[in-house]
Amino acid sequence: MAIAKMHHFKLYFLRSLNSEFLDFLQDFGDVHLKDLTEETELLDSGLEYFSEDEAILDVREEIGEIESAINLLSSYQEKKSGLKNLQEGNKNYSYEDLMTKGAQLDFTRFLLNLSNLNNSIENKKKIIERIENEILDLKPWIDLKVPSKAIEKTKHVNFITGYILSAQYESLKEDLKDFQYGLVERVGQDDKNSYILAIVEESELSKMTELLRKYSFYEETVKTEKNPAQDIKAKEKEIETLNNEIKEIENKYRSMTEDLDNLKLRYEYLKQVEKKLASVDNFLATKKVSVIEGYVASKNADIFQRRLRKNFPKDYYLEISEADKDDPNVPIELENNKFVSVFEPLTEMYSMPRYNEVDPTPFLAPFYWLFFGMMIADAGYGLLLLIGTYVLLRFNLSDSMRKNIKFFNYLGYSTILWGLIYGSVFGGAIEIPQLIDPAGDYMTVLIISIALGAVHMFLGMAMKAYVLIRDGHSIDAFFDVFSWYMVLIGAIYMILAGPLSLPGRNIAKYVMIAGMLIIVFFTGREAKSPVGRIASGAYNLYGISSWLGDFVSYLRLMALGLAGGFIGVAINMIAGTVASSGIVGIIFAAVIFVGGQLFNLALSALSAYVHTLRLTFVEFFGKFYEGGGKKFNRVRKETKYINIKK
Repeated sequence: MAIAKMHHFKLYFLRSLNSEFLDFLQDFGDVHLKDLTEETELLDSGLEYFSEDEAILDVREEIGEIESAINLLSSYQEKKSGLKNLQEGNKNYSYEDLMTKGAQLDFTRFLLNLSNLNNSIENKKKIIERIENEILDLKPWIDLKVPSKAIEKTKHVNFITGYILSAQYESLKEDLKDFQYGLVERVGQDDKNSYILAIVEESELSKMTELLRKYSFYEETVKTEKNPAQDIKAKEKEIETLNNEIKEIENKYRSMTEDLDNLKLRYEYLKQVEKKLASVDNFLATKKVSVIEGYVASKNADIFQRRLRKNFPKDYYLEISEADKDDPNVPIELENNKFVSVFEPLTEMYSMPRYNEVDPTPFLAPFYWLFFGMMIADAGYGLLLLIGTYVLLRFNLSDSMRKNIKFFNYLGYSTILWGLIYGSVFGGAIEIPQLIDPAGDYMTVLIISIALGAVHMFLGMAMKAYVLIRDGHSIDAFFDVFSWYMVLIGAIYMILAGPLSLPGRNIAKYVMIAGMLIIVFFTGREAKSPVGRIASGAYNLYGISSWLGDFVSYLRLMALGLAGGFIGVAINMIAGTVASSGIVGIIFAAVIFVGGQLFNLALSALSAYVHTLRLTFVEFFGKFYEGGGKKFNRVRKETKYINIKK
């Protein structure tokens, strides 16, 4: 249970064999390539960058086209239920099958056909949008009973179309009494405007124009083949025809979804090819020789060398040795047992350890497991977690998803354990014996929370001491860690000695004082002057106030457990009250109970997840862990649409 040991290698080979060696590295899989573009010494020695292979541009273009096709066709695929979809999961392939079958697939004609269909739909949608705008322009004139050519200007009569504010229409009609040969008719109306047709004899045109200007008339030309109502109907028919044509194309899309699985396979194959071609960015070369550096897990180093000899008997030169413990470039791969490994994503979420650090996951795992269960502390909820996760684990899941489900599966056991201790099953819906009554004996729960917190933080300090001693800094371990043990343990014993009538209270006091003096005089030893050392040590001692805050932080173990329990009890009380009103009440009570308890489970689980992370990252990791390591990045690309099975 530790950080996987690594071997560092330098591999030299003929530049003409770049592709073959990349294929080998990707097929081997468990190799991390070092970026050599930052190695100035190598560049100064005459090596040069590799220019990106032009073939990668074609690969990326096809990846983009296939991904667009997958996204488009997926929306037309027959929908499966969420449970069935999860149960089937992604299809499983070996890496060899992926690369063999993916290379054989050719979707050139398929993608061209799909692109033409897609362009056809886009063009039809643009035409529909244009026609809809034309209909909008015609709708205000829907009551005009003649086509536009019937209201064109003649020798003696003028036709004017446009609109005014509806509130002014009646006033306009009144002013028309002064006209001998003038007429205005409203042929349409919307929320605020009246659309009008003005007919006037040539001799009164200027008078009509002046009158309309008075009412802020806005002239608008109407162009129709028939009358507006008939034109609108014809255009709506045209839209209907275009929509039917779009539906025919969409039916073709549905028939093309049969190729989705192969499209996804081709996509994953191309992503592997892209990663392989992009890997040359890590290479340096002379005119004839390429050089790469990388890392391979020590357990695979012999296999790596044997396979190189088998594939390229005389075409390479390899330098390989154990990685330097203090090399910051060594990639990190964690190796833990089944239980601890499911907690590795939490460590990765914070930061991977450096190669010369200790993997904190084995120490994180049991406390996270314990704290999570204590914050929910309901056997019923734990049972639901177990049942739900066991069902999901029977599905075809990716490795990462399976690890996440297993994580919550393990946490279900902790939740049941604390539920049995507290005697809580669905907020007391089922009565069972209890070891601790959290509501009545809250002081016991408080003491347990603080005690667990003390163990958690003291373990963090012990980890710091271990690393210092391991690296030959035993004096630093004594001054910087054991002095704090003396202060904290002495202070805690002094506090407890009075109420519990414990012996040796004075000894604890002297131990505490001795620890304080060590902190003041020796923890600031980096300062150059004696005064500076004492001032720095005094400031470090002032940090004891932060320890009080750290201890208080662990009260959330009690608080969240109590909060979830009280909410569960409240839900049961509401459901019980509703159930007393008869058959209908019983039905509603069942809904309230099931819905309320599921809601409380979700809320409690989310709170427990976040707050346990906080205790881990701040109170625990803050005592010893720095992180900053690089994750082991394989030459193979992680897959999105399929599962790679070994």
